[in-house]
Amino acid sequence: MAKEVEKKDDLFGMNLGDGLIEIEESPAAKKEVETEEDKVDKKPEDILPAVDDDGSFEIDEFVQKTVETSATAEDESKEKSIEEQGKAPSDSNETSDSSPSSPFLAFAKDRASEGVFLEFDDEDWKALVEKNEGNESEALRELSDVSMTHKIQQGVDSYKESLTPDERILYEAKDKGLPMDEYAIAKRNAVKYSNIKKEDLSEDVKLQEELVSKALELRGFDADEIKEEIEGYKALENLEAKAEKALAALPQVYNKKVTDIETNAATDEESRKNNIRQRVAKIKQTIDTIPEIVPGIKLTKPTREKVLRSMTTPVARDAAGNPLNPVMATRAKNPDAFEMMVHYYHELGLFNIGDDGTVKPDFSKISKLEKVKAVDSMKTIFESPEKQATGKTKAIIPKDVNDDFAEAFGRIKTR
Repeated sequence: MAKEVEKKDDLFGMNLGDGLIEIEESPAAKKEVETEEDKVDKKPEDILPAVDDDGSFEIDEFVQKTVETSATAEDESKEKSIEEQGKAPSDSNETSDSSPSSPFLAFAKDRASEGVFLEFDDEDWKALVEKNEGNESEALRELSDVSMTHKIQQGVDSYKESLTPDERILYEAKDKGLPMDEYAIAKRNAVKYSNIKKEDLSEDVKLQEELVSKALELRGFDADEIKEEIEGYKALENLEAKAEKALAALPQVYNKKVTDIETNAATDEESRKNNIRQRVAKIKQTIDTIPEIVPGIKLTKPTREKVLRSMTTPVARDAAGNPLNPVMATRAKNPDAFEMMVHYYHELGLFNIGDDGTVKPDFSKISKLEKVKAVDSMKTIFESPEKQATGKTKAIIPKDVNDDFAEAFGRIKTR
């Protein structure tokens, strides 16, 4: 098990599910149809879906019922008008699901006016409904998702704008998965030396020395050698000329370092993703080729998918931030107890694997154990010296139930 845990980075060393927004299913809604008098007394907030503090909302059956009732009433009204006026049905305007009277549209506009949803017009709403095949509730959910994602991005952008230039460099390095110290130094120097102009060097001996020193350092000179070189340039009165050459070279050197770091990081990330893809493909192949694990119970397609999802989906993180799948998360609750259970089940034969890697779990000991328990129970009842009173029952407690764990191992080892 320790080796399996060590490999988790190969499979789960990536962040999944970023940007997903969950909208909880609505509770059961009341199904009584309100009378006209009740509707008159209803306030808009009583009709619209409930809104939580975080901006999420629930779409319940009552709203759907309201849409259906409204559409039915409008259809009946139109049919009556056609009969009275003698007009053909084709002359009347068809009622649209996204009509101005739609409670979904009214709710969306109300939330947009409060700044919870993005601003939109009737044409935007119509296009969103059409995209969701006429389902207004799904259109409303999508509008909520888009609005929430936009607000999250706004928050991220606002945070970036509040950072200092150095902090922004570190943020970008972390966001790209780059070595932060190395990237930050290269990026900072690239920006710094790119902003120095040739005319800035005149009469600024310290800046000249800094540029020449940095150029010599990159060429492998140590501190004493750099000092000696600069003194020589001063004596020959060509320090400024050397500084101008250094100024032309330094931005290129550091920009190349930045590019190399980003390229190497991108290559490593792509390699990591390819390893994950190969690992997942291998896991899937293993799952698909095993007909059954418990004898007599075939592995169905939904079961295989659930097993694959359990093996490859992070559901938590450990103290170091490493992602954990459901089994790893369970183990993290009590590693010692988990290991004990694994070894117990291994002793029973449930984790048997052949030399060729074939899964061969043995459930015979569990079957025998159940039979032994049944026989022991009957034996205890029939061999008990205690007499049962007519018409009354009495529980007989075996004397050896104090250590079921030891008892189970004892039976396994004697067979």
